[in-house]
Amino acid sequence: MRLVLIRFLLVFPLIILLSCEEIPIVIADPVIPDSEKVVLIEELTGASCPNCPKGSAAIENILTKFPGRVAVVGIHGDFLSNPTAKSKYDFRNPKAKSLENWFQPWFGKPSASINRVKDENDMIMIDIPELWQAAVENELLKPHQMNLLLDTKFNAVTRKLDLEIAAIPLTDLAGSYNISIFLTESDIIDAQSNGAVIIDAYNHKHVLRDMMTKFDGDNFGSDLKKDDIIKKNYTYTLPIEPTGLWNPAKMEVVVMISRATPTDVSVVQAAYKKVVN
Repeated sequence: MRLVLIRFLLVFPLIILLSCEEIPIVIADPVIPDSEKVVLIEELTGASCPNCPKGSAAIENILTKFPGRVAVVGIHGDFLSNPTAKSKYDFRNPKAKSLENWFQPWFGKPSASINRVKDENDMIMIDIPELWQAAVENELLKPHQMNLLLDTKFNAVTRKLDLEIAAIPLTDLAGSYNISIFLTESDIIDAQSNGAVIIDAYNHKHVLRDMMTKFDGDNFGSDLKKDDIIKKNYTYTLPIEPTGLWNPAKMEVVVMISRATPTDVSVVQAAYKKVVN
């Protein structure tokens, strides 16, 4: 009996070891959630532009009609963008000025680009606000070619913004592509020209404050392949201003992927996300 017990004690651990084979863990490939096609409006505007409130109203109507499907950047560059006599703030900045010049030619403000698509006259800008909605609708009817996902993390102590971007083409995309990243701020109450008068407490929205890329974009890649996952990371530290601007709770990140050829600079996909979630 004692011999049988000893044999059992010697054999039992071997049985346990042989039965504990390593089970491989299958880790699935990361999945980029599906997104809808998002259209980008880049509006040339200015605090001293007497007709620009009409453009702002047209944009807000478009945002209401197509919730979640339109991203907006308001560019206060040179022309009619200087502060009014009653203004507290100056929304102009170097990249806004460079963008405004990049969009030349245009014939007045307000004027807007819809996905940077050229018309039959090779013009990107549309200077009649009543035509903007139809242009947006036309872009939304085009095939959706890229899923684009943004993730933002903001440190309130250091004011550092970390942005992670993931894109997945839904079809092969030949040619070269750029990425542009805009930082916008809304609900800024300040003066605005409106016809012959000045509105003292006008709500300025989608104001371009700066860009996390060059004004004309950074290289994103070439000959993008269907289902490939493309990731980019950017960081930016928000300035501290005693005026109260650069309020992270009122800011958004707007990202666009655009074609980068001599004849085609149109937007493939846009996305936006609040700085503070």
